[in-house]
Amino acid sequence: PLIVSGGDDYKIKVWDYKLRRCLFTLLGHLDYIRTVQFHPNATQFPWILSASDDQTLRLWDFHKRTCLSVLTGHNHYVMCAAFHPSDDLIVSASLDQTVRVWDTTGLRKKQLQQGDGMEGGGPGSQHLTSSTALNVQAELFGTNDVVVKYVLEGHDRGVNWAAFHPTLPLLASAADDRQVKLWR
Repeated sequence: PLIVSGGDDYKIKVWDYKLRRCLFTLLGHLDYIRTVQFHPNATQFPWILSASDDQTLRLWDFHKRTCLSVLTGHNHYVMCAAFHPSDDLIVSASLDQTVRVWDTTGLRKKQLQQGDGMEGGGPGSQHLTSSTALNVQAELFGTNDVVVKYVLEGHDRGVNWAAFHPTLPLLASAADDRQVKLWR
């Protein structure tokens, strides 16, 4: 029974809503957090997606409480981000007037290859492992495990929202230009 929240304090919090308490906090964004969401298949991929005014999206592993990838490319606030319901895709909407579609296939394959990723000690281990070094690199520079597949341009003002259709190869976006657009 978990829920996730993000706020103006730049923190992502994972809550047990039955116990009514915060279990842990994820830190890394440098500005307001606009969106947080669990992966639709959270049992296989314990991922949280977040979008922020710091112009980035981040993917987090909520089991390990680490940042897996920093997605850069937008040049204004990222207002919205969402996982595709079944494919290895993410959509994001930004005030830079674009909608981006990101491919997470590389990250999914990497996660499956690593298994539980607990080599080199458990959560309390003080050893700096190659996995830890990669997490530090991801925090600073992002990774190439998630790549931009499409940059959709066509709105004349900032885009506030975008979402995938649940079954068809479509997505919708809404912007300050007072338009809702459907994209194939």
